[in-house]
Amino acid sequence: ADNDQGKTPLYTAAWKGNEAVVRELIAAGADVHKARDDGMTPLHIATQEGEEAVVKVLITAGADVNKARDDGITPLFTAAWKGHEAVMKALLAAGADVHKARDDGCTPLYTAAQEGHVAMVSALIAAGADANNAKFDGRTPLYTAAWKGQEAVVKVLLAARADANNAETDGRAPLHIAAQLGHEAVMKALLAAGANV
Repeated sequence: ADNDQGKTPLYTAAWKGNEAVVRELIAAGADVHKARDDGMTPLHIATQEGEEAVVKVLITAGADVNKARDDGITPLFTAAWKGHEAVMKALLAAGADVHKARDDGCTPLYTAAQEGHVAMVSALIAAGADANNAKFDGRTPLYTAAWKGQEAVVKVLLAARADANNAETDGRAPLHIAAQLGHEAVMKALLAAGANV
């Protein structure tokens, strides 16, 4: 039975991280694909909460790792945003698409870079994420890392051949935003990578 936002018992058990209850509900025929009214599935909520064991149970039961919420956010995007590395690895192992973006073009790599999750950035790049894939406004993962002053992420992205001169739609490049905000270490890394002054 559903409650008022379309939450099912399986959704609630996944949210609470109750692996045993999740297993029982699946064994009793609960639909792992049944989403809340906004498209958020049990896999989404378990990912958001970092419930690795529940995520693995749901994947084994056939949950679609690439099913997006109504706003385009996938479980992989959520894991990258929240910094849940073990969950992200489970999703990648199950075939999660590293290129699947939110409605504004923001990819899992972009959000991991913005949040400063270095290990996540490295894992996504290793899984084939494009370091130069920009949002619809032209901002790349390197741009957002430079904007946030995420020096370690900037270095990982540059090592993955991120274009230091790729500008957003208004013409500002990563070096511009780093200089504007006084992120000196980021500026030095960008200059060493050939950023145009």
